[in-house]
Amino acid sequence: MIAANIRSLRQTGAAMTRGDRREPGAGLTTTQLVAFGFPAMTHALIASPVYAILPTYYAANTNVTLAEIGTIAAASRIIDALNDPLMGYVSDRYGTRFGHRKPWMIGAIVFCALAVFQLFSPPSTATWVYFLVWSQVLYTGFTMFEVPRAAWGAEISRDYQERTRIGVYVGGFNIAGSLSFYLLPIAMGLLIGRSEIDGGTLSAIAWIYVIAMPIGVLTSMAVVPRGDRVEQKRTRFIDVLRTIARSRPAQIFFGITMLWGLGQGVVLSCSFIFYTQYMGLGSFYALIMGALFLTGIIALPVWSRILQRVDRHRAWALCIGLPVLLSPIVLLLPRGEAALIPILCLVVVRGFLSSPANFLPGAVLSDVIDYDTLKSGGNKAGNLFAFQMLLIKIAIATGGAIAFNLLDLADYNVGGENTPAATTGLLLTYMGIPAVFHLSMAVLAWRFPIDRRRQGVIQRRLQQRAARGAQEAIAQG
Repeated sequence: MIAANIRSLRQTGAAMTRGDRREPGAGLTTTQLVAFGFPAMTHALIASPVYAILPTYYAANTNVTLAEIGTIAAASRIIDALNDPLMGYVSDRYGTRFGHRKPWMIGAIVFCALAVFQLFSPPSTATWVYFLVWSQVLYTGFTMFEVPRAAWGAEISRDYQERTRIGVYVGGFNIAGSLSFYLLPIAMGLLIGRSEIDGGTLSAIAWIYVIAMPIGVLTSMAVVPRGDRVEQKRTRFIDVLRTIARSRPAQIFFGITMLWGLGQGVVLSCSFIFYTQYMGLGSFYALIMGALFLTGIIALPVWSRILQRVDRHRAWALCIGLPVLLSPIVLLLPRGEAALIPILCLVVVRGFLSSPANFLPGAVLSDVIDYDTLKSGGNKAGNLFAFQMLLIKIAIATGGAIAFNLLDLADYNVGGENTPAATTGLLLTYMGIPAVFHLSMAVLAWRFPIDRRRQGVIQRRLQQRAARGAQEAIAQG
């Protein structure tokens, strides 16, 4: 079906608006790949405490109540999600001599650095207004970083294999950032005998971020080319909705994204409860998560070789589906410290299998964007990456709501004693609900219509269009 559509498309002339020039066929150097990927590490370093630690810290150390924190967090997430497509639209539509993506990332430096410093060092007299204002500033900065950076990554290279390499570097640094956050309490435990995260820890993380994030982003902007924009006509916001409505690859991709987000929301909401309360491994939680992310980093070079032979949509299906099938094994283990070694072994396997999930979705979406560019003549990379992030945020939030409501229906008591029925409710929620969503997602990903061969056809057609457009421009000049 897709191949037939590709063959039937008319090849209309279009000029390629080039960014920083490269020789035809030249790939990114290792230095450029590292420079492009490093900002993902600083972003991941700060994202974990923002979502998991700050609400509890504010409730315990400021004048903000739990009810106010919950309301503000929900409102900020909604506004943040709505900002994503807006940022995608403006970064697609409006450009400068430095490109369409890079100027917005300079703005992200200002927003993020200022907001992180304020949020991570609140005065004891801080109220809900303080928390609301600086949370919203930070989420706005996140959007100004995430959306243009993702669209920029799609434009740096249109080669199938090199897009995978770019994704591997970004994914590796992203995992490293999350790993760094969990290594901090482990290091504290070894040095001073306690692993609690307090105000001093948060302040140290803020300073690391405020220094490293601008350096990383500015270096990336200076070293990495801004890429090629293959564009025939201006993109309107309504065109993005039409792309999703008319493009079968886009529909399938965003369906996969929604299913993954729903399952991931449940997992994120229940994993801490499962490991600390059900398994009785609270003092080892940072070690377990650290092993997961460390294995993910180590696995990246292996997956990079595997993906030279396996289509990425098939690998994506396997890396989500297989961990789901293996997860019930944990129920056969004893509870308590005796389960630590077997749990770590399972986590290592899971970390290896799930490692590609950190970069493959962006590479697959880049293929969807190229297919749409070939059909429509418009470049909607920023908008489509923004829509992906919008869906992920909504889906994860919805998954979390599903999880907590199911636990409430089961009368599960967080931090207290629970009946066998309540415990069963936890297990069914933590393992059963994600299994439904993630196995459904894996089936869709396995059958995704753009494979390596079809993506090659798309690239040849885009190159032919660009070459003809350049010839026409020369003839007219």
